[in-house]
Amino acid sequence: MGLFTEIRNPALIRELERELNSDVILFGFDGFAFFGNLQAIEDCRIAILSPAIEADSNNVEILTPGGEVLHVDFTRVDLWNIVAKGTAIVSDPINSSDKDHGGSGVAGINVTTSNRDNIGTTERQESHHLIRVLCRMIGDEVIVTTLGGFSIQGTLIAVDDELAIFTNTDIFVPGTSTSLSDTKIRSAVVNLEALTSVSSTCCC
Repeated sequence: MGLFTEIRNPALIRELERELNSDVILFGFDGFAFFGNLQAIEDCRIAILSPAIEADSNNVEILTPGGEVLHVDFTRVDLWNIVAKGTAIVSDPINSSDKDHGGSGVAGINVTTSNRDNIGTTERQESHHLIRVLCRMIGDEVIVTTLGGFSIQGTLIAVDDELAIFTNTDIFVPGTSTSLSDTKIRSAVVNLEALTSVSSTCCC
């Protein structure tokens, strides 16, 4: 069984089907993030993104694990690859308005050296223990990490259908030292099939 099959989450795809014509940012297990307007979902698997309404450019934006930004006219994303999504986008979370003044082109992101291990193609073993722990942390400030090297921190408001829903989120992309902040992405949904760790910021 391949890794895509192991992290596929039908509940996440159903949520996205209700968000057509909305701006979304999709986080893949390969460490890439895709920001655009969700136009359609083909065959219950492939998301078609066009330039986002809130984008600072007239392109779909792809943030690489090293912090570089690629611009394309449109893109198709395999939803079996998605470990999390950001919704309720209020402004461009990737492009920086000051990139012409020596910035990297990424909003508030400083590129750092990444020491992530390469992800193999062996079968993914779900961590039901981590999910049970997460269910006891609803209402807390929580930090989770996923396949692909993403770190999502925020208030955990629900765990349902192998999905964790966060508000007040800060999302760290592989190879970067600062986050995509909650001023631009109001909520995040994490695919628990791709969960690798759970941490609490509260003292027990």
